[in-house]
Amino acid sequence: MSNHEVRRLLWHRYRGILWTAIAVLLITGFKAASEVMAANDVAIKATTRAFTSGGYTANIGGTTMLIVNFIVVLILGWLTFMWDNYTNFNHYLFSLRATRQQLFTQKLVIFGCTIIGSFVAMHVIFLGTLRLLIHHSVSFNLSWGPELRYTLSQLMFLLALYAIVATIGLWLGQAVASALFTIIAIPSLIFALEGAFNLFSYAIGVNPYNTSYLASLDQSTWAGLGWFSGVSLLIIGFLWVMDNWAFKHLSLENAGNFMLFPRFRTAFLWLTVVYLAVAVGFSSFGRTVYAVVIDNYAGEMPFSISLALAVIIGYLTWSVGRVILYRPDHAVDAFKFKKLA
Repeated sequence: MSNHEVRRLLWHRYRGILWTAIAVLLITGFKAASEVMAANDVAIKATTRAFTSGGYTANIGGTTMLIVNFIVVLILGWLTFMWDNYTNFNHYLFSLRATRQQLFTQKLVIFGCTIIGSFVAMHVIFLGTLRLLIHHSVSFNLSWGPELRYTLSQLMFLLALYAIVATIGLWLGQAVASALFTIIAIPSLIFALEGAFNLFSYAIGVNPYNTSYLASLDQSTWAGLGWFSGVSLLIIGFLWVMDNWAFKHLSLENAGNFMLFPRFRTAFLWLTVVYLAVAVGFSSFGRTVYAVVIDNYAGEMPFSISLALAVIIGYLTWSVGRVILYRPDHAVDAFKFKKLA
């Protein structure tokens, strides 16, 4: 089969969800512009997107578009591979004369183009609606350079998010468990990043509560755009290579299992253990838990407490994870230090 035939087949398969995503984002662009105008009575120059020395300050419209785009990308990423596995549509796809490389590439092309195209169209509608709604006598106070750099940074972030969620949908085979894992893993990314930076500060002998590695990062500058683009491209490139291999080696015999690639169960388990231990034990989330427990928010948490919390979270994750991955019928032995038969 040609790439065109594969794209046409996949588009026919996904056109319902893709058109829905496009419509939602286009409506969001118009709604965001309307909210800005309604909230600020056409005082566009004083209330729309403002760029200061501290970075980009999102207004009502910018926040609305980011949240909706985040949710849409989350859903599209999860459905990219999970839906075909859940509905057994992979049996049909793998029986076609198309190679798995074609199926993998063209599927990402369709979803990627939808995400990028609808993102651009949403912002065009947002800015175009503002231009139409404001009076001609009002200054359209928009710094096009910083606005474009910030928007591109946001797009790169969303594409990296899509790659992460698509990876979860490809590697995990149970729909409900995969969805729950996504709900836990994605919101905790910011805490995992914070925890990693705090651990780095401890390692070099610096008080993490007196440092902030990303506070001065301004997405509206060339440096900020370069940082966001570089990190996003690294994530996208690494996950593309990993998922490309996984899709070529995907076995239909493992459909329905929590982990579709049994040989990586141990690696996945320990990666999850370390991820959640760092995300909870060494982040502001862990400090909040600590403050609730002692009923006093001191602002700082001793390293020993962070380490103890990380160990507790790691143990709980290991206990539950090994049962889910290896023997879900042995749930009663989850928290015991014994090998599951």
